[in-house]
Amino acid sequence: MKHYVLTAVVDGEDVKLRKSIFTSRDDAIDYMFNYYKNHFIYSLQVEDEHIVGGNKHSVEYVCDYYNRFTVTRL
Repeated sequence: MKHYVLTAVVDGEDVKLRKSIFTSRDDAIDYMFNYYKNHFIYSLQVEDEHIVGGNKHSVEYVCDYYNRFTVTRL
């Protein structure tokens, strides 16, 4: 079974998430957008996505300069 790890930067600061391991990439992305909504950040959308460090299983999703998150398959 594949697992995915989520890390995030919110308002320019690294955040510690309550849940950081997921069973699918989509679950991790949904969790992150719910996190933004719960912290009153409503109008974000993914503007860019790119592979991190040459690892095709680690993708960073960029919303803006201050908000981004990375989902990595273990």
